[in-house]
Amino acid sequence: MGYPKDKIAFMYIHRERGEVCFISQSASWHVPVADQGGDGFVFSSMVASTAAELEAAKNATRSTTPEIHKYNISFLDAASSSSWEATVYERYIGNGFEGVVFSMDEPALESSATDYLATLLLDNSVMTRDCLLEPFASHTPLEVDVIASKVVDIIEANYIHFPRHDQWFTSGGKQRFADKVRYHVARNVPLEFILPAFPVKSCNSDKTLGKYPDKAEELAIHSMKIVADLIKAVYAPGVHYNVVSDGHVFSDLVGSDDATVDTYGEMFREMAHDLYPGLVSFYRLDEFLLDNHSDESIEELVSGTELEHPVATDLTSNAETARRALIRLFGSDESAVHRDIKEDPETRNLYRGFSRFMLEDLYEHKSCKSLPSKSAKKKLCSQVGFLMILRNRAYSAMVEWLFPLQLRVSIHPHPNRGPKYGINVIHSSLVAAQRSSEERNFHIPTPWHNTVVELADGKFLLLHSKVIRGWGSGVGDLACEELEHEMLLKRDGFEMALVRYPDGRPSHYRQVSVC
Repeated sequence: MGYPKDKIAFMYIHRERGEVCFISQSASWHVPVADQGGDGFVFSSMVASTAAELEAAKNATRSTTPEIHKYNISFLDAASSSSWEATVYERYIGNGFEGVVFSMDEPALESSATDYLATLLLDNSVMTRDCLLEPFASHTPLEVDVIASKVVDIIEANYIHFPRHDQWFTSGGKQRFADKVRYHVARNVPLEFILPAFPVKSCNSDKTLGKYPDKAEELAIHSMKIVADLIKAVYAPGVHYNVVSDGHVFSDLVGSDDATVDTYGEMFREMAHDLYPGLVSFYRLDEFLLDNHSDESIEELVSGTELEHPVATDLTSNAETARRALIRLFGSDESAVHRDIKEDPETRNLYRGFSRFMLEDLYEHKSCKSLPSKSAKKKLCSQVGFLMILRNRAYSAMVEWLFPLQLRVSIHPHPNRGPKYGINVIHSSLVAAQRSSEERNFHIPTPWHNTVVELADGKFLLLHSKVIRGWGSGVGDLACEELEHEMLLKRDGFEMALVRYPDGRPSHYRQVSVC
């Protein structure tokens, strides 16, 4: 079975006056250099079909507005004088066309799956139409560069997480990030951050206070506002955050019930709106993959796609269907992942990191706890780690194709060479200085794997709840950190008090004076 995402050649905007703006393109397809001009590419110069055939196709697209028109056409190969056959999905949008092109080389994909993916891309690539906007007339190119430079400096100082082997400065990462900032500034639109995060609280009670958003998530939202205000001071349109939750991507693998993920997401959405209306949008997996599609088309798409569930959780039909659709549309061959784990150091380290991290996270889960030996537990978590890489690759591909022009940030440490950039979820002004072994296990400390302590000086710590309670399961490598943190927490004259929300839910711990 092929995967439709592997046949995407490129997405584009074709203006009525002729130029083509490329939204995104696969690594295997390249713009024919000979056809580049000062005003951009002319669509007719890219195709091998006659002008009459092309005009007939465009007229047919106009006549089907607002529906998507599908047609076949021949494109010129960038590297030779030959041509290649393509299927074009195109919609007329008033002053131009938006479209996605699929190559038709063998093995051919089921038409229904390609139809589904094309509709998904054209309906959800929220910034594609911004390519039709001309650069803002009040900004000269020099002014755009100056503003973009200030914005990037702010993000660098207040948001980017720099790991040990960072490439922000050395491999063009900063320049690639700046190019995307410049794109927004030239059009005078808010910077659009894409953050796959806020899935659900860890099922490990040694880490968190409960299942639902608490003070830790509040601090993350406050941190978004801090960065947004700093940027708005130099760039009036400001910032908008798009949280693309990966909760249902991994929930069945990390020991969380689908219904718990749904409740967590709704509570986070409400919390973000109550704190700063309009700053954060929150999306679930099914909102992208299932909304606006008929039950019949969804069932046809996922038929024959089944998933492994090595960890016992309660599934919902909607979440499971969304996961199956994700793998069907954006998945990768398992054999390729096995090969990369053996041959690619980065993939191998990710696999080991996932496996090690899940051994800690699932240690008290019934699926792990019931196993007879530590080696059996490790085997289960290695299986989970492999499946997480498969899901992660599919999810990353979905995000990259749906949000090709936005600023893609991540809660995982990345070398920052692009297209993903690691961030500190909690702003440094809010937290006391701390070190964390979580980063060694590939996580920047996150709200959903930690509990908040409010110190007497008003600063906050993110710690595993077992450290605060003074006991633990003996898993992991936190011994030295536990000692350091307990010395800070157990100051003479202070004790820890549990703070609750009005409805009784735990929020965080607070260091209070007993004098």
